[in-house]
Amino acid sequence: MTHRIFAIAILVLCCLLSLASPRAVFAEGLQYHLVSANEWLYPDTPIPASPVHEMELDSARGGRTGFQVLLRGLTKGDPVTCRFEGRPAPEIYQLIDVNVPENSGPPCSAIPPDKPKPDYVIRKAPYRVYEALRPMHDGDPARGETEALYVSFRVPGNAKPGPQKGLLHIRSGSQTVAIKVSLKIYAATVPEQNHLRVTNWFSTGHMARIHKVEPWSEPHWEMLRQYARMMRRGRQTDFIPVGPERKKTDDGRWQFDFSRTERMIRMFLDEGFSHIELPHIANHDRRKEAVAPFVVYVGDKPTPGTSHEAYEFLAQYLNAWAEMLKRNNWYGRAIQHVVDEPSPKDFDTYRIMAGTVRKFLPGVPLIDALGNPELDAAVDIWVPLNESYEKNRDAFEAHRRRGDTLWFYTCCAPSGFYLNRFIDTELLRTRLLHWGNWRYRLDGYLHWGLNQVIPEQDPFENTCPPHGPYRSFHLPPGDSHILYPGTDGPWSSVRFEAMGSGIEDYELLRLVAARDEKLADDICAQLVRTFTDYTAKVDAFDAAHRRLLEEASKKR
Repeated sequence: MTHRIFAIAILVLCCLLSLASPRAVFAEGLQYHLVSANEWLYPDTPIPASPVHEMELDSARGGRTGFQVLLRGLTKGDPVTCRFEGRPAPEIYQLIDVNVPENSGPPCSAIPPDKPKPDYVIRKAPYRVYEALRPMHDGDPARGETEALYVSFRVPGNAKPGPQKGLLHIRSGSQTVAIKVSLKIYAATVPEQNHLRVTNWFSTGHMARIHKVEPWSEPHWEMLRQYARMMRRGRQTDFIPVGPERKKTDDGRWQFDFSRTERMIRMFLDEGFSHIELPHIANHDRRKEAVAPFVVYVGDKPTPGTSHEAYEFLAQYLNAWAEMLKRNNWYGRAIQHVVDEPSPKDFDTYRIMAGTVRKFLPGVPLIDALGNPELDAAVDIWVPLNESYEKNRDAFEAHRRRGDTLWFYTCCAPSGFYLNRFIDTELLRTRLLHWGNWRYRLDGYLHWGLNQVIPEQDPFENTCPPHGPYRSFHLPPGDSHILYPGTDGPWSSVRFEAMGSGIEDYELLRLVAARDEKLADDICAQLVRTFTDYTAKVDAFDAAHRRLLEEASKKR
């Protein structure tokens, strides 16, 4: 009897210990933890309590959805393989952790690690976070005891609505796990060509340097195409092509060779881009021996932008652009930058230069990033910071009533609780940027930093580099780049995936609004009320997103 009581006690104790075990899923020693694609995952993320056996996902047709997998208990060097049973088949990426050496601080700068953690960031620097997405190949070796994967589903536009079941098998050495995936496909369809205009500025020179290819060699062109495809994956619509090569003739006039320009434009249009941003015609003169607020480079010579010499050059330069665009039937796709972020004290100079553009490129809309709404008649597409738009909303909206277009941009500013795409704030902030587009009916979004990696910067180890033109401060984490230079081409990032998903959300809100605009606004308000009043909790987002999918799937 005593032995029986003892055995029962041991059995009860084992059951209690089982109930109290961590939220890990074990399979022959391998543990895994499933994480939403809308939240950050860290190499030191603990395996939480209570087992999770299945990932539930929702998506419109033509959209993307996914999740992250944290793996523990691997043996370094063991081959890792993934096999999926079901449809659609996912893309599998190895998550690469990057270093965040400093937190985002006051506008346009970072805060050194010896300063207190601001209340608007989610983790104190320095730390590491999974950010870059390296395409996974079967048999790739485990990098250590801990690994992480990003599983991304692209749902075909013609997919049949309804539930789809799948099973993801992950094997490392002799250890295996099988993860259940439940994907609900909604009837709503995200259009292939989005209505929201989006541009991330990029550097072809940085591409050539980082990937070690000769500028404008065939390997460089192939690398450029890979970047173009990656940008379209993120639903970018607009791009700045390389400008023409220029040569002064014996009679003092200028010749412009658009061979590279035309080849690049054709490439990007073939990949699905819709609009061409003509390069800025002038730059700020920030040299000690500055000759004017804005300078036009006539040859290699910085020339005052409103001088007769600059005018003579621009007349030939802009006319050459017009002829090339018309010859290729691209004139209606073009927009033109004048000077980036002009200061109000230089608006008179800007107006003169804008007039020059309008003379030689009639009908081409002028676009620039600027925070002050008082540049009357000189801009057609206004691109203020989201912070500047809200502070001067009435004045910017007055321009819209007069027929102008409003976008917004973010860069190293604004910081704090504003929606932006820094690595040390909630990942959902990046996705919610484009709910902000819908909230205020802002028709486009601009960011300067697709791949602006300076020569001394390791983009994986220093996400807070010195700001290129100034060097007097460090950029907030992730501001300089949202793509990473991989060994075989550009790698996406969890932020870039979140940004693309946010653009898809905008398109779904647009679908709902076609039937009931107030309902679309109500759904948006569940998450975004202003650029500082929003809900960045994953559970709240999931609930609002499911409601969005349901309403977007109803017939008009």
